Amino acid sequence: MSDRADIQLDGSAGEGGGQILRTALTLSVITGKPFELLRIRAGREEPGLQAQHLAAVRAAADISGALVEGDSRGSQHLLFRPAGSIRGGEHLFEIGTAGSTSLLLQTVALPLCLADQPSEVRIRGGTHVSRAPTFHDLALGWAPLLRSIGWPIDVRLVGAGFYPEGGGEVVATIGRAQPARPVDRRRRGTLTEVRVVPIVAGLHGDVAPRMGQTARTRLREAGVPSHVESMALPAGPSHGAAIAIQAIYEKIAVTFGALAEPGKPAEQVAGEAVEDFEWHHASGMALDEHLADQILLPLALASAGKQGGPTPIHRVTVTEVNRHLLTNAAVIRRFLPVEIAVFGREGEPGDIRVAPEGIGEVLPLLRSERQGEEG
Repeated sequence: MSDRADIQLDGSAGEGGGQILRTALTLSVITGKPFELLRIRAGREEPGLQAQHLAAVRAAADISGALVEGDSRGSQHLLFRPAGSIRGGEHLFEIGTAGSTSLLLQTVALPLCLADQPSEVRIRGGTHVSRAPTFHDLALGWAPLLRSIGWPIDVRLVGAGFYPEGGGEVVATIGRAQPARPVDRRRRGTLTEVRVVPIVAGLHGDVAPRMGQTARTRLREAGVPSHVESMALPAGPSHGAAIAIQAIYEKIAVTFGALAEPGKPAEQVAGEAVEDFEWHHASGMALDEHLADQILLPLALASAGKQGGPTPIHRVTVTEVNRHLLTNAAVIRRFLPVEIAVFGREGEPGDIRVAPEGIGEVLPLLRSERQGEEG
């Protein structure tokens, strides 16, 4: 299997992290196109594939029957050749560390929506860890958004997994994708509700009340009413705390959160989540930067005709254009015949348009429209 693949990617390009690998795995499984990834995470403190990345590679190989070369700890080279079909049904994936269950699920969920039967996926590892979406980010933001645009994914928490112990468990039920339709999330509508959700697992004392009260007070001072819904997570081998703030607008729900750490006061944890909400709310944009990044791939698949139905133009706005988003778009373009236009400077609010390749006459029109809006 040592022949080189037609699609070769530089794993150190752009953001240079694991998302290049995960996006490539998802698209390789769906399109049947093999890829070769070089210089994997070359600029990171621990370069190459780590336990979490290896779990994603093996999960993608499991559902696609892929042949894989280079799937070892620390490897900076990977060759992935899917067999051309996607196997639905029941799957169990063990990360073996506190690696993110959310990131692994996002790697396999869209392919399994295109399998010939529904799936149930059980993943064990970290459910609330840094530098990754938490379970509550998925349950309150990502999964509802995907269901609303035709990707039927639901998630359930069996046990919490915090760093460093991990040991959490998430179950996802995944149905078959519905025909695509145009997605327009340029405007979010009026803010109708704000839920403050302090989350604790295996901890006693007043951590949850302090997080909840601090967040509610800060929001009230900003003129935003909210209500607190404390949540004790199902028992697991790890313990920890977090907070989620769900902002429900007329057209979309967006979630912001922060994790507790040793030595970090509960009030600081709550304050970080409130600040993220305030930044997003003041921007007037529909999606925060994380949700915009996560929706880019399903929109591109719809525009490429992989979801069935028409191949429409999709439009969303984002609080901040970041390197992660731009890198993700670059990888998607290597696999799919789509045009992804990102309007806005890095670090500032932006407007994203995703359209089928070959309708280039539409993009100048969109650019003119954008210039008119700015004028």
